[in-house]
Amino acid sequence: MFEAKYVATAMSVSCQVNWGFNFIVGLVFPYQEYLGPFSFVPFILSLLLTIIFVIIFLPETKGTTPEELRADIVQSLSHMLSINDDSTAADYSSGSVGNPIDVEWRRAMDDLRRQEEIDMQRGVYNYGFQPIDPRQVQNPVANPLDWKSQLAGE
Repeated sequence: MFEAKYVATAMSVSCQVNWGFNFIVGLVFPYQEYLGPFSFVPFILSLLLTIIFVIIFLPETKGTTPEELRADIVQSLSHMLSINDDSTAADYSSGSVGNPIDVEWRRAMDDLRRQEEIDMQRGVYNYGFQPIDPRQVQNPVANPLDWKSQLAGE
């Protein structure tokens, strides 16, 4: 339903939360004997609070497409994140749903691409390699595929 870059983070967070609450249950469970027959009341209360939270704050997503869900999220968060819903905006403000790291990264990549295009047009673009100077080679090998002589130190 969501973009792949967010799924891994969400799965990681949910797994950590699950283990954290399992740890809390493990710590609290030995002390439940003091509550006697009401030993599971704290867990029932936490489940009731969770159900109330889900009913009040989480929207129903059955039958909605990911695009509709994204539009609803952008609309509901737009006042908080100061973003617009124009996906064609030059500053990518809605493309990253307000994540400043994504926006900054995209701007930097666009600036780098523009600078590289200008350098290519001027003919001064550095493609990232320099020709090898044979005078700087320490130990030239006559046949680079002859690995036996290289291992023997010949």
